[in-house]
Amino acid sequence: MKQKIICIILLLIACTLPAAAASPVPLTNDSALDSYPFWSPDGTEIAFTSFDGGHAGIRVMKSDGQNLRQVTGNDSWEFASFDPWSPDGKTLLFVSRTEGKFDLWTMKPDGSGRVRLTEGARIVPGLPLSGYGADWSADGKQIVYTSCLFENAKIWEDFATTAAEGSPAVNISEVRTDADIWIMDADGSGRSQLTTDGSARSPQWQPHGERIAYLSDRSGNRQVWTTNPDGTGAVQVTFSEGNVSEYTWSPDGTAIACVVGSAPGQEFSIRVTGIAENDTEQLTSGNRDQSPVWSPDGARIAFTSMSRNRTAVWTMKSDGSDLTPLTPGNATFFMMLQWSPDGKQIALSDGKNIFTVTLEEETTPASPGFGAPGMAIAFSLFVLGRTLMKRE
Repeated sequence: MKQKIICIILLLIACTLPAAAASPVPLTNDSALDSYPFWSPDGTEIAFTSFDGGHAGIRVMKSDGQNLRQVTGNDSWEFASFDPWSPDGKTLLFVSRTEGKFDLWTMKPDGSGRVRLTEGARIVPGLPLSGYGADWSADGKQIVYTSCLFENAKIWEDFATTAAEGSPAVNISEVRTDADIWIMDADGSGRSQLTTDGSARSPQWQPHGERIAYLSDRSGNRQVWTTNPDGTGAVQVTFSEGNVSEYTWSPDGTAIACVVGSAPGQEFSIRVTGIAENDTEQLTSGNRDQSPVWSPDGARIAFTSMSRNRTAVWTMKSDGSDLTPLTPGNATFFMMLQWSPDGKQIALSDGKNIFTVTLEEETTPASPGFGAPGMAIAFSLFVLGRTLMKRE
């Protein structure tokens, strides 16, 4: 009887242990540098940018890594550091360097049906994959994008020359990053300028809403602003003491998660600001946390970290609680990530390859041991076992 009780106790204790962090599954593994993975709206495919030293191109594969295909030319500079998928999944939006200019194009996911949307728009400030980018409206009828004020042609030529030699390098301090936000119809017509002060970039359309968010330096340091699609009603949303380096809308469009850097950049904290109440809650501190992405239901936020015990990717509830390592501790640093539409997987990139991580149904904080809740339950079960054995 005592042995049965002990076995039951040990089994129950084992059931209370938190699940170990999942291991990333590689989907690509070649000499190219693969980055910026984005799920198709139906979750069946992943589009990403691949750089092989001589060119950058867009590739598409099934969500399990099968049927990998390059959908842009072998000698092109074409990429998407923003989500390229149209809401219906039938079109990819991307940047192409044509005749020395960076402009927006669209094509079908198989590479056919290419359409040039802009001419001389200067979508990035001379360096590919800078994240200035563009974004689809929720109905897929319009596109908001960044148009840089300077070509930085010399910077690009230096980059292209050194990239061909295998070691791309430029003097970043010479890059002019001034830009404004523009809007156009999905076919490239009806273009109009939304900002005029040259300090706006990284536009994102509000999910299920009409506001357009972007980063601007107009208040003295870089903050999140929003505007109407006609350029009216510009409002500052964040008021942090440091610069906002990146941000993302919540799936329901009611809040924005952003990364705020502290001088001299020793800390990057994640904060969430509610749009209606304009209230801000700081979710992380004391670390170098970046790249927040919301789960499709808005309940959790995944992010990368450069300082949390060699574990690169974490998740937490949208209020900052239930901090959980997503990947096991190792030297791999994942720089980019995106949640799958069904919320069951996360696509990752370490700048070299694309991976996916499958999430557990019930996310439990990982720990080298039981953790406080597990220890409490284990102790209770131990006491219960001792009581039962005494009664025997």
